[in-house]
Amino acid sequence: MTKTEENKLQKRAALLESAFELFVDRGIVRTSIADITKKAGLAKGTFYLYFSDKYDIRDKLIAYRAAELFRKAARALAKKPQSSFEDEMIFLIDHIIRQLDKEKMLLNFVSKNLEWGIFKHAIVQGTDEIGVDVPQFYQDMLERSGRTFRNPELMLFMIVELVGSTIHNVILYKEPVALDVLKPELYETIRLMIHAQEEAG
Repeated sequence: MTKTEENKLQKRAALLESAFELFVDRGIVRTSIADITKKAGLAKGTFYLYFSDKYDIRDKLIAYRAAELFRKAARALAKKPQSSFEDEMIFLIDHIIRQLDKEKMLLNFVSKNLEWGIFKHAIVQGTDEIGVDVPQFYQDMLERSGRTFRNPELMLFMIVELVGSTIHNVILYKEPVALDVLKPELYETIRLMIHAQEEAG
């Protein structure tokens, strides 16, 4: 990587980090592009070299953070292989939930703004953002299982929606139960969802 390329990455990262802090603190509506560039210590014009508007940086920020969570979970899985597709999926989900439990600001931001389209963008663009080819990773998991599922993308969508809709209040407010009470129930439901999507051999 050349010094120019490294400098560009540093500026983009500074804008993303500044936007994250401001979005969490003030919300997206009350944050301006001038606020973001001022916090990053960059000229306002620099912003438009990387992002079209503040909603574009929000989407890219969510995609980046979602892909980053996945990257860490994928690395952990590589060090501790699991015996089945369900076990691999639950290992990844558990790792991501534990990360979000430690980073409650990130959980709050992602859960308020994450939509399937943005999540799918993170999956597709993950390799460009952080060096993880997420679609291929998921495909490899499916192939390793030696099993056929009716609609793998729909299955992933349902799992993501289930996890996202249940962990927010549990982690932030311990409502309606504590996280250690939720997880066994959540993971059993995910196993049932995967089984229900499997086509007979």
